[in-house]
Amino acid sequence: MHTIPRLLLLSAAFLSLTACFDNSTEIDQTGLCTYNTDAQAERCKAGQLAWYRPEVSNDQVALSVAAAYCDFNHQVMYNGAGVLCVFTDQRLKNVVK
Repeated sequence: MHTIPRLLLLSAAFLSLTACFDNSTEIDQTGLCTYNTDAQAERCKAGQLAWYRPEVSNDQVALSVAAAYCDFNHQVMYNGAGVLCVFTDQRLKNVVK
């Protein structure tokens, strides 16, 4: 194998493995902030697992909640039962009350 392609292959392998060793974004798994109104959501802390549990299922509301309160640097899960994500307070000022 030639030197340049070998270096490119090794560089790509190294870059793909760096995410496996990144522990700087650990989330506290012991707590869960549950809310179904904006006022309740404001009690959640940034970096905390949060579950939006709607009284009435609505996909549009679930996506609006995700847009307002979820940290997109982490996985976001949503379905008819609500939204589960890592909470962020970075967009609280954008929430229409």
